[in-house]
Amino acid sequence: MLIDTPPKTRLLLQRGQTSRLPDARATHLCSAAGTLWITVDHDRRDFVLEPGQCFVVPNGEGVTISALSGPAVLDLRLATEARP
Repeated sequence: MLIDTPPKTRLLLQRGQTSRLPDARATHLCSAAGTLWITVDHDRRDFVLEPGQCFVVPNGEGVTISALSGPAVLDLRLATEARP
């Protein structure tokens, strides 16, 4: 799936709310606020991002993002465009 968005996209998730990215290849995910739980398809690991922490999806797998605290803010951009 191609996500045609501006260079940076911001999603607001309320506590318990979930968002799905079916093909998140080379997507840079950062928590701008709140705590986010990241689950990558076919990966045994889960990732928890606190505000200021980031994660780059290394392959074309799907990703599920859940807000553990809210409101949570998720910043997305292509990893090639990502800047801390």
